[in-house]
Amino acid sequence: MTLIFLGLFIALVVLVIRSTIGRPNVVLKILIHILGGIVGLWLLDFVLSVVGFTIPINFFTVVLVGFLGFPGAAILAVLQFLGI
Repeated sequence: MTLIFLGLFIALVVLVIRSTIGRPNVVLKILIHILGGIVGLWLLDFVLSVVGFTIPINFFTVVLVGFLGFPGAAILAVLQFLGI
């Protein structure tokens, strides 16, 4: 599973570099946000797993973090902490 997320992180870095060199289109921006959401959720889950706290990575959480960014990840962490 870690290799999959490492591959997604590398793809995210390549897309960000490509968008900074050229003119990014809407599809590229959306793809960067979605991949950023997936990688960000995995990193947050990895860091919080040290204290026994996990955030599920599914379609809803990826879409939420893809649209909202870091505030979406923070909302998911708070909701998971509250048990909702």
